Amino acid sequence: MAVLTEGQDLYLEASPRRGEGLLSFARRFCSSGDAASLVAAENGGSQKLLAGIRYRIPFSTLDDNYQVQVVRGLFEDDRAVAEGWQHRVLSANGHSRESLWNLAEWFTGQGENYQAIRESNRLDDDDLVPGQMILVPANLLRPSLRSALPPSSPYHLQYSADQKGEFAIYRLKPGEALYSSVVVRFTGRVFAEDVNGLAREVAARSGIRDVTDIPIGYEVKVPFSLLLPEYLPAGHPKRQEYEQSLMASAQFSNVVTASRLSGVTVVLDAGHGGNDVGASVSGVWESLYVYDIMVRAMQILQGSTAANVIATTQDGRAHAVAQQDQLSYSKGHRVLTTPNYQIEDSRVGVHLRWYLSNSIYRQAVENGGDPDKVVFVSIHADSLHPSLRGAMVYIPGAKYRSGTYGKSGSVYASRREVKERPQVSYSSRERVKSEGLSRELASKILGAFHERGMAVHPDKPVREKVIRKRRAWVPAVLRYNAIPAEVLVEVCNLANAQDRNLIQTAKFRQQVAEAIVSGILSYYGQAEVDGGPRVAAAGR
Repeated sequence: MAVLTEGQDLYLEASPRRGEGLLSFARRFCSSGDAASLVAAENGGSQKLLAGIRYRIPFSTLDDNYQVQVVRGLFEDDRAVAEGWQHRVLSANGHSRESLWNLAEWFTGQGENYQAIRESNRLDDDDLVPGQMILVPANLLRPSLRSALPPSSPYHLQYSADQKGEFAIYRLKPGEALYSSVVVRFTGRVFAEDVNGLAREVAARSGIRDVTDIPIGYEVKVPFSLLLPEYLPAGHPKRQEYEQSLMASAQFSNVVTASRLSGVTVVLDAGHGGNDVGASVSGVWESLYVYDIMVRAMQILQGSTAANVIATTQDGRAHAVAQQDQLSYSKGHRVLTTPNYQIEDSRVGVHLRWYLSNSIYRQAVENGGDPDKVVFVSIHADSLHPSLRGAMVYIPGAKYRSGTYGKSGSVYASRREVKERPQVSYSSRERVKSEGLSRELASKILGAFHERGMAVHPDKPVREKVIRKRRAWVPAVLRYNAIPAEVLVEVCNLANAQDRNLIQTAKFRQQVAEAIVSGILSYYGQAEVDGGPRVAAAGR
């Protein structure tokens, strides 16, 4: 329970677990190893904790995750924006007991920062009015709150309007192109047809006749209707909605650690397969190469960790790693439902995967497993605008998953996994939590790509939706999936010659598999060394 006292002090109140001592209780909530003495002092000096009693933990001693949760729990109208933390002053009998000093202590850790807050908000005095919005600048915030802010744009945009509507202005820098530096970056479009079409639209809006000969510093105009919400002006309703969704999902982070991934179930999925070859460029089938990456990840997990590893598909009698660089053509993939489904219809293959994943998740939880010790990783290789290369990860955006879903027909009704639960729906909290946990898992995986010097999309490598032909959606294998932490990893762009050449080498596919495993290990507080994954030192 988050508590704000009459004296304007912040606390977290919590009950100890059965048999939990003061030291382990403090370690569960606090960032400092010596916080136990402070917790004891706050609760009458008692060193012995009693079950069923709530004990106060000072806000300043809490770890980052709990500090953010306390603030969000107490101040429901607050918003994290790129510029800082927006706080709405609370009312008590029509008056405010809050002061700028209180705000400075809560949000920055130092009451003396009240003057900087007053100056940045251009206040004439220190008196606060109920309902008043105060911005605590990002540079003053506690590290925990600063980390919860949405990313600020590194690009300088100006905003204007004319008879055609509102638009952002971006001045091209040396070496930048309209396609990659404007359309891909600011609109989020990555598919070649979309990028080329919007480049022509932006060029026409900006008075550009030749997109290959644009002067440095030229003012490119991007209509608001095309901009990603994070690039809209501060205070724009769509940007506010986006920032609020980030803030809501960010309250969920994985606090579960697992030595050698003990007790963790990893569901691995290779995209497409069978008659569905996925992206196909210059004779390179997506289905063949992502399947080999999946099998390599399985091999690493099974050989180096204690995780329970389950694949959604199989080609042949066993999951065998290919030794050659260029892979032999095969359409023998099947989904491992009961009974198996030889992939003939791509849509059926996709839907049976999430039914299978949901069944695996239910069994893990029903057998006493921790719901947060199940992860889902779907491996793909996309075909985008050829100027792009590197990895990108899709996660399930909460706003795209409302409703009830289910499939009918004999091909579905004959599968045990479908019979177990034909329809699925998810509460708002489940959807928001899944977005938050999935974003964290995605960041860990991409971090492992970075550490290995592997290419990652430079702009928005973690995406909560697919945008194509002016439509936005979450891939079905994520949208209907019950596993809270779920990602779809696009390991490279087959339309880019460099990426396409790389994926046709066993060395690269092994590096990708190692990066995925490393990301999962990091998500559960573990690390790896040369020679394979191993247990990290204790801690989150």
